[in-house]
Amino acid sequence: MKKLKYLLLVFIILFAPTFVKANEKVKVNIFKSSTCPHCADAMEFFNDLAKDSEFSNYFELVSFETNGNSETIKNNIELAEKVAKHFGYAFEGVPLIVIGEEYFEGYISSMNTELKDAIKSAYNNSNYIDIVSELKNGTIKNSNFGTIITILICLVFVGGIGYLVYIGRKNPIEEVTELKEEKEESTVSKTKSPNVKKKTTTKKATSTKSKK
Repeated sequence: MKKLKYLLLVFIILFAPTFVKANEKVKVNIFKSSTCPHCADAMEFFNDLAKDSEFSNYFELVSFETNGNSETIKNNIELAEKVAKHFGYAFEGVPLIVIGEEYFEGYISSMNTELKDAIKSAYNNSNYIDIVSELKNGTIKNSNFGTIITILICLVFVGGIGYLVYIGRKNPIEEVTELKEEKEESTVSKTKSPNVKKKTTTKKATSTKSKK
C-alpha cells in the first residue's frame, strides 16, 4: 500500500498543474477605426471598465487600428478577416470585439452587461483561448482544440489512477512466498513417503503464463 501511495502522490504532482488555471488577465481585442463613432464609444466603455476595482483584475484591452494605409494597418485588417473567417462570416466593418471565443459585431451601450459577462466567463474558463493571438501567431488548430486536449488529459488521469489501484492490489512478494511454501511442503511430503510410487499421467500440465 505504501508503494501505491507514493505512485499516486507522484502522479498528482505531475498532472495537478494541468488542471489549475493561472488567474491571468484575459484580452479584450477590439478592431476599430479612428473615424468610427461606435468604436470610440466602445473604447470609452472598456477604458472606464479597466478602472473598475473588480474588472481591472479580469482583462486588458488590446486595440487594432484599421483606418490607414500603413503596413501595420494592412496586417490588422488581414487579422480581422482571419478572425471573422474563424467565426464563420466575412469581415465587413468595425468595431469587432473578441473576448476569448466570443465575438461581437458593432457596439451600443445595451451590450455592456453582455460584454462584462463575456469577460468574467473567459477569466473563469480553465480552457480560455485568446483566439486573436492564436490566429495572429498561426498556432491555432481549431476552436475546440483546448477542449480536446483537456478530455485526453482527463482520460489519461483516470486511466493512470485505475492502473495504480490495480498495481496496488497485487502483492508479488506474497505470491512468491506462497509458491515457495507450497514447494517446500511438497518436498517434505515426498521425503516422508519414500515408498509411494509416482503415478504417470497423460494429462498435460496447465501453463501458469498468460497468453499475450
